[in-house]
Amino acid sequence: MLVDSGSTPIFGRFLELTLTHNTGGAWGMLPQGNLFFVVFALCASVALVLGYIKSGKELLSGSAFALALGGAFGNLLDRVTHGYVVDFFDVRIIHWPIFNVADSAITLGIVLLMYHFALDGRQPRPAANANPNDATNSAVDAEL
Repeated sequence: MLVDSGSTPIFGRFLELTLTHNTGGAWGMLPQGNLFFVVFALCASVALVLGYIKSGKELLSGSAFALALGGAFGNLLDRVTHGYVVDFFDVRIIHWPIFNVADSAITLGIVLLMYHFALDGRQPRPAANANPNDATNSAVDAEL
């Protein structure tokens, strides 16, 4: 990760803007792995689109998929056009790695998807062949 400039304070020492060029992944992993991350972002984007198509297209899951996909495309665009991702948010109080808006969108999207699937797992699912308006289904199932 290459830091191009000094930091500009936004909220005192808590949040600063620090321009960096990140050729690696999160926390600077695989610093020369730009091609790997381009392929990974393409595969993740396809998986997110397929996941959205198979989902119930509810507001929560749709928003989560859109955030994650938008973030993946944002970082992919940086990698393809510049050869690195431009990171700039520098949270100093907890010494967090420098990140960008796309990283935030990916993180929020994944957290919302986990929340959605955790809620979805707690709700009972109707039987595939059951008709909720047909009382005979429950009587037939009880006999089996």
